[in-house]
Amino acid sequence: MPAQGFGKIEVDVLRRDEISVELVVRGIPLPVLNAVRRIMQLEVPTAAVEDVIFYENNTPIYDEIIAHRLAMLPILSEDALIKLRSPDECYRCFQEPSGMTPEEMSKECGGCFTIMRFQGEAGSEPIVVRAGDLRTDDPDIRPSYPEIPITVIGPGQRIAFDARIRLGRGIEHIKWSPVTVAGTRYVANISTNRVSEDMFSEAEKCVEVCPVKILSFNKEEGRIEVSDVYKCTLCMQCVKKCPPESIDVKPRSDEYILFYESAGQLSVKTIALQAIDILISKIDHLIDQVKSLKGG
Repeated sequence: MPAQGFGKIEVDVLRRDEISVELVVRGIPLPVLNAVRRIMQLEVPTAAVEDVIFYENNTPIYDEIIAHRLAMLPILSEDALIKLRSPDECYRCFQEPSGMTPEEMSKECGGCFTIMRFQGEAGSEPIVVRAGDLRTDDPDIRPSYPEIPITVIGPGQRIAFDARIRLGRGIEHIKWSPVTVAGTRYVANISTNRVSEDMFSEAEKCVEVCPVKILSFNKEEGRIEVSDVYKCTLCMQCVKKCPPESIDVKPRSDEYILFYESAGQLSVKTIALQAIDILISKIDHLIDQVKSLKGG
């Protein structure tokens, strides 16, 4: 049944591949859709390296540089969302210094982290350390792209480290954001009118200005035709160049496109579901706060 205040909500997949999707959304106000987009960027939790302990590194690459590269690795997080405790539960464990004794740390921080390890030494030839060479205590929480290079170990050089992985959010640091890009755009409402015969030549030429090539001129009908309204960028070049009143382009007020690309930690479906769940929880919290107010 239709959602109250929104009318009938419809979502269609316009384009989808392994890491990105474009959705046509109807029946949701743009500010609400924009809230979902911002939550995708800033509040959907993912796993990433928090800190690194180096036991040995006699390569020319400083510890800090390697640690930064490790921190920016996308980490598979579908299972991490289930197996690791949320950032809110583990907040005290992330502080530096935490102010907790080792006993308190062991008790309160269990389930907040998993460890990713590496130990390697080059022989007579240099070796490239890649993300796939790192080993995690939980094999389901590992680098998303094993071919990403981390560093090079030269002959006779050695590296050994442990890296702690935890859940976090993009609002803390971009390394925890599950998307590389997330945006919304308008859907065009395009209407055309018949063109007088003396303007046919001008109409045939004007459709060529469309940068996304969705316009053509039908001589039999005497009007401009649109092949794919969802590709329209509302640049308005056709309105400027075509015969007066032959074409009109306006943004629709009840239909939008939401597009986003996963950075590799989560599937596009999980990102959307997590963002919607977070938005609903925020609304529920607001309702509870309003209900708790005293007075009329």
